[in-house]
Amino acid sequence: MSAAGPATLWKASVPAAWPAPPAIMAVSTLLDIELCPRRWALMAAEYPALWAGRGYPPPIRLSSLEGSVVHLALEVLTRELVRIRCPSVDDASATQVLRSLGGYSKVVHDCIQRVVERLEGNPRASRILENVRRSLTSRVPELRTRTQVFLSRLRLPRVATATPSAGEGRSRGPLSTGAYAEVEFRAKRIGWKGRADLLLLTESACEIVDFKTGAEAEEHTFQLQVYALLWSRDEELNPSGRLADKLTLAYNGCDVMVDAPTESQLQALEREVIARRTAARRAVEAAPPEARPAANSCRYCAVRQLCDSYWSRETQRSLTTALERPEAPFSDFDLTITGRHGPSSWDAQLIMSRDLPAGRRVVLRVSDRDPGLQVGQRVRILGAHVADVPDEKQQITVVTMGSSSEAYLV
Repeated sequence: MSAAGPATLWKASVPAAWPAPPAIMAVSTLLDIELCPRRWALMAAEYPALWAGRGYPPPIRLSSLEGSVVHLALEVLTRELVRIRCPSVDDASATQVLRSLGGYSKVVHDCIQRVVERLEGNPRASRILENVRRSLTSRVPELRTRTQVFLSRLRLPRVATATPSAGEGRSRGPLSTGAYAEVEFRAKRIGWKGRADLLLLTESACEIVDFKTGAEAEEHTFQLQVYALLWSRDEELNPSGRLADKLTLAYNGCDVMVDAPTESQLQALEREVIARRTAARRAVEAAPPEARPAANSCRYCAVRQLCDSYWSRETQRSLTTALERPEAPFSDFDLTITGRHGPSSWDAQLIMSRDLPAGRRVVLRVSDRDPGLQVGQRVRILGAHVADVPDEKQQITVVTMGSSSEAYLV
């Protein structure tokens, strides 16, 4: 992929270099590879002509950014509560924490700034960065409330703690009783790692807590049980092999308790994750790896513009069958620009789409700004609105690009 013309029109091409199989496995990486090896590889590959960042620039989704803001706010607040050994936000000492940070709203505003700053080098964010900032800022009251709801249920042990970020780029050693935020577990022998939001250790209990800002999902249970395995196998932080006896998934509306695995169950889980790691590494050794198109993964895939398998007739036909009609007004299009239709519109001929037959003549409208289209170009359009407009002579299919639509030269 390389830049081409204005920032809104890029060239869809193969990566400069395909990624090597991950040496150390994490749950999110494993699940991404198992879902679609090609997608993982395209996301993790190198694109030096496009940007200086790692992998493919991620898409901008406001709901995901809101979750990132809440998660970051929880991290900031939890670290401070841990630092002064405050057991909960109901304790009098919590007032000191909030005052030192400027209050909940100030924390959320600061976290919005940090999240937006992370996007500044992302070429997919360049056109909409200020809109994203404004949208997130307008939702500060809701994001503050979500953060407060999470923290209202948090209970921390009032005991001494070594460091609130054990294992994060610091000297790693055995953890004593206390509360630890953002703990990275490393099970070197089996080639796995994982980062838990909170580890609570007392003389009689060991709890792992993970904050989840989205909806409940089955893979969250697997993730937390893997964290329990990695904690038990981390020879630096936990040389005695102490087991976690309480696992908590903290969602916005409730806490969900996950069964803590016994030692025999951990042994079975260890064999499973070793086998799945081996299979996942094998799946991404090819260049390119296998594509596994499916409706639930393809429609939200951040690199579908680069995947020839996605644009095949078989895949598009399967998407037409699998997806519900309410989503039909927004779709993706592979088309050729055949002429200029108007100041902000182009005539085009469809090559491939989920909802329209190949060869259909369409009018492509640009509602934001012209991405630099020219006659003869083959372009893939993502996330555009499609509608049939009656005309005196014929039914015209109009494809309209909005502020979140993207265009790629093929």
